[in-house]
Amino acid sequence: MGRIIGRRKRRKASRALAAGSPPQHPVALPPRKPDSLRARAFGLGLAGTGAAHFTAPQAFDPLTARAFPRATRRWTYRNGLTEVVLGLAITFRRSRPLGSVGFIAYLAFLAARFSGARPVEQSGTVAW
Repeated sequence: MGRIIGRRKRRKASRALAAGSPPQHPVALPPRKPDSLRARAFGLGLAGTGAAHFTAPQAFDPLTARAFPRATRRWTYRNGLTEVVLGLAITFRRSRPLGSVGFIAYLAFLAARFSGARPVEQSGTVAW
């Protein structure tokens, strides 16, 4: 019910402004805080690193093979896509909270994969 009344008030106020008369109860919007340059730079850097997974996957394969010994190239592409999506989410202010939570979850996933990783020989087989 309160939302309907709020809509009516906003609609009435916008009509009054369009007609040229000042509104009865002016609304003061708080100024927006400046956007975080660090967060934008981090997000773009993460997205750029993710894009590099597609342009030069062979550079990421040795590191990826430690955590993902099977289908390493596929996991390289998956990690690249994840980093692009999370990086773009962190870059933009509206999606930054979701991107930050996703990034923390992604770090936890990678940490779990690397902590349980087994050493890999050059041939790609697991060394025991």
